[in-house]
Amino acid sequence: MKTVSERLGHTNAAMTLNIYTHLWPDSEERTRAAVDKAYADRSADAQPQVDEAA
Repeated sequence: MKTVSERLGHTNAAMTLNIYTHLWPDSEERTRAAVDKAYADRSADAQPQVDEAA
């Protein structure tokens, strides 16, 4: 974001975000889904594995 902000000539990344945030209306839901998936993957990794060959 910092690089984009600099390339656009904005004073800081916050200014860029304030101007362009409306372009990503679903970003909150995508972020929530990504975090949920990360936690689900982590929980699955923590589960004991069942040896089906036994």
